[in-house]
Amino acid sequence: MLLFQLCILPGATVVAQNSDTSKSSEPVYYSPGGTYSDWYFPAKEGYASLEWTFVPVADPPPSLAKQGLLHYYAYNFSLVNATGNIGSGYAGFQTNGVFKNSFQGKVINFSIWGSNGGKSKGMVNAANDESGGYQIMYQYNWTPGQQYRFELKQGPSGEDSLGKWWGLWVTNKSNGATDFIGEQRVPAVINGKSVVLWNAHTSMFGEDLHWWQSLNGHTKYKDQSSFQPSAMAAIDITANGGTIKPVKFVSFINSGKPVTGSNGFKSINSKVSIYQDTTTFNVQHNLGYWASPAPNYLKK
Repeated sequence: MLLFQLCILPGATVVAQNSDTSKSSEPVYYSPGGTYSDWYFPAKEGYASLEWTFVPVADPPPSLAKQGLLHYYAYNFSLVNATGNIGSGYAGFQTNGVFKNSFQGKVINFSIWGSNGGKSKGMVNAANDESGGYQIMYQYNWTPGQQYRFELKQGPSGEDSLGKWWGLWVTNKSNGATDFIGEQRVPAVINGKSVVLWNAHTSMFGEDLHWWQSLNGHTKYKDQSSFQPSAMAAIDITANGGTIKPVKFVSFINSGKPVTGSNGFKSINSKVSIYQDTTTFNVQHNLGYWASPAPNYLKK
């Protein structure tokens, strides 16, 4: 995927959004833009836990779900000594989760590549096509404007002969209610190397699933306003129970970049934006078309 780096002004909250797409031969069709952030903790052998807080600033309008589409804001992580097939994963808010081809409304989507076990009171898919492992979808009716603290650490099942269990907890900071989303087991040793701690590099993406329809031109979007807006802030990024903070971060958007589908159909990624604070390393990802700038939670 083609990306470009945002300019970062030291100590300031900045708004990053590219100008209009370059003038190309008509007609011009659009695909949804994507948002990306990366955080880097101090380099060491690894971390026992990762924590982050998501704030849904604005949900997409109901029309997005009526079209059978969704937005997904995910925090990404990988275990030390992970391979391409085992040990990387994501967890986050999905506005209309798809579980075994059925829409489930608001969910937390949690999956680790190559996981060989999964437990949850929610929905468990033992054969996730994307991750090649287990997927947990947990129905969760978040409220825009409230803070939700995610904690990824060793799960209640601990370790066994097939690996280490990693659990995910989410706390609504407005009322203190904590939900145990579930746990997934990952081999503790891969290729003779220990795989029991998290890497110092984490990231986040915002994904607009309009690309299901736009990539190969099944729906030809001539106007960027076809993409419904939403926004998600990620704040208080930490590791090891909140004791370690990142030392560096960077954000990207892919607006204005050309996209070619497998059938040769060409489109251009639409405008999206990221707000970010270079003092706190907090960010806000804004997907879709905003007629006026998205409200900036980071200024609160």
